Amino acid sequence: MYSVQNCPDEQSFAPDPERAQSIVLHLRENRSSLSQDGRIVFTILIGLFMAMAILFAAKGEVLVPVYALTTMALLVGALEWHKRSQPAAECLTITGNSLRWTSRNTAPVVLPLHATRLLRDEASPARLRLFLECRAVRIEIGRCLSLAEKRAVIPLIARHVREAGA
Repeated sequence: MYSVQNCPDEQSFAPDPERAQSIVLHLRENRSSLSQDGRIVFTILIGLFMAMAILFAAKGEVLVPVYALTTMALLVGALEWHKRSQPAAECLTITGNSLRWTSRNTAPVVLPLHATRLLRDEASPARLRLFLECRAVRIEIGRCLSLAEKRAVIPLIARHVREAGA
């Protein structure tokens, strides 16, 4: 998912995105967490599976309940880990004559806007990679976006980079 904040003349938001001089583009992995209703349904399903496993245990097949309990515990643990982990996020700020890219995993990168180009790498129709290139520096942006979201932000970024280079 991505959100756009336009900042002309150091204001926080622009009323017209087409006329903005500066832009802040927040890119974030689109993840949903399990709602409380989903957790209730999930708990009921675990209970049903465990009840079925107890039937096997009553017949003397002990490995089935052990396997079922282990599987359910791992699944619940994975859901909790997913809920607590931070989604991947990036921030691309284009202001005046510079471009700043930040990510949670790497150090911030500041590039001069007049020498920066936006490159697309489409190895296949299902895979699109976006790069910002300035002289010897090349950074991949939008790793956390889906294919459709990448295609949607290309014209926006390209327009601001092109206007600054002109």
